[in-house]
Amino acid sequence: MDVDGNEYVDYALGFGPLLLGHSPQVVLEAVRRQLDFGLGYGASHRLEADLAEAVCRTVPSAELAVFSNTGSEAVHAAIRIARAASGRNRVIKFLGHYDGWYDSIHVGVPPQSEPGPGTGGQDPGAVASLTVCRWNDVDALESTLGDDVAAVIMEPLNVNGGCIAPAPGYLQRARELTRANGSVLIFDEVITGYRLALGGAQERYGVTPDLTVLGKALGAGFVISAVCGAAEVMEVVADGRMAHVGTFNANPVCAAAALAAITWLEANRRDVYPALETNARALAGILVDESAAVGVQLQVNQDVGTMCAFVADHPLPSYEATLAADAAGYRVFAQGLLENGMHVIPRGLLYLSTEHGAEELDLARGSVAAAAASYALQARGV
Repeated sequence: MDVDGNEYVDYALGFGPLLLGHSPQVVLEAVRRQLDFGLGYGASHRLEADLAEAVCRTVPSAELAVFSNTGSEAVHAAIRIARAASGRNRVIKFLGHYDGWYDSIHVGVPPQSEPGPGTGGQDPGAVASLTVCRWNDVDALESTLGDDVAAVIMEPLNVNGGCIAPAPGYLQRARELTRANGSVLIFDEVITGYRLALGGAQERYGVTPDLTVLGKALGAGFVISAVCGAAEVMEVVADGRMAHVGTFNANPVCAAAALAAITWLEANRRDVYPALETNARALAGILVDESAAVGVQLQVNQDVGTMCAFVADHPLPSYEATLAADAAGYRVFAQGLLENGMHVIPRGLLYLSTEHGAEELDLARGSVAAAAASYALQARGV
């Protein structure tokens, strides 16, 4: 409900963290218990250890874990770990992937068509050791890899670039190439972690990276992120070769929230993820069908609990293809959704939670139908 008393079905979900909804009782109860014990200690605490064990139990790549606050921080930590472990410096990232907003990685981000600073104020020298590569192109990756590459970082499902799925065999080949080259493979699962499956995209696609970055759904709305991975790589933190510091790292209140969220998801995984997939498929169908009924063409790329919608007249299977979609048109459509009771992210991303069900889908159908009819009238100049 907004300040004017209007109610919405929320498919923005705080840009993704609210996988368990806006007020998950199991998380809030854990946080309330922790509040009675303190907000922070300047020392390690039991919840930090318990949370690390939960992450290592549920994420296939995880043998050791460290905690930060935001996804951008965790990406930065993962790259530093990879450099310390490999003794190398260069990093490869991919066009259309978003791996945080730090100067050293925030280039070639959506909706850019070429590598370049993602925003004003960036230090151009910060990317001297960064190479931007085309994703889903094995030959491009193979030709870019060299003996100076410390890490290859990617979204295993390119959600930020339009919910673009990895091409068949691509992740497996990237795993083989990086292993043969001695480079650290990093999966940026800030979005996909605990959303696509309990073990994230690496569980869903069956490919295990060296390091994984977690965020968003990890804290169920509380501010926490993590880097986890193989012990032989993470050992540089454990033995002190690489300092991992931060006043709020593994803050006990946020750790309590994350532990409660993982524990609940682990106990309910057999119901949660099939429901998220079913509801996402249903919402994608509503968007396409209700729009088509009034002559508006939408395309939707969808996976478990997440999707991206576009105003376009043909499927968009690659990031490069999404750049030809009518982004301004979708923003108009999104405004129509908002005016008719459905809150979405204007650039096309939609997220589902465990709290979305048949009632919310029915409400969404009405919102989409009304927004599409309004958009059709505007497109005809009526």
